[in-house]
Amino acid sequence: LSNEDLKTVRAINKKINKQVRSISDQAQYKKPEVWALPTNRGGDCEDFALLKKRELVARGINPSRLLLATVHDRRQGSHAVLILRSDQGDLVLDNLTDRIRTWQETRYTFLRMQNPATPRKWVAVFAGG
Repeated sequence: LSNEDLKTVRAINKKINKQVRSISDQAQYKKPEVWALPTNRGGDCEDFALLKKRELVARGINPSRLLLATVHDRRQGSHAVLILRSDQGDLVLDNLTDRIRTWQETRYTFLRMQNPATPRKWVAVFAGG
């Protein structure tokens, strides 16, 4: 990725984190889990990740570099993030922070991630940061 690409990634991550209000699927849809883009009311973690992926692809970032992942956060809660595959390693775009970190720096336990070769499929990861 170029320095310009990384600037774009940082800007989109920060913009979406600021603009989208956090709201649970239960409060919004009356269901425990719905994967969708954020609505006018907001979205939850995977909704943030989906919107970031869409915006980054629209700005020219190769979609094969952008993979959704599910994790256990530091409190062992379910969480979803967007992974950016870069020359510096796999970087995490997270709605809980504007800081883009390596997956190891998050201290999350990574459970599964989209398969880079076949994004419609998921692969088990089971790795902790």
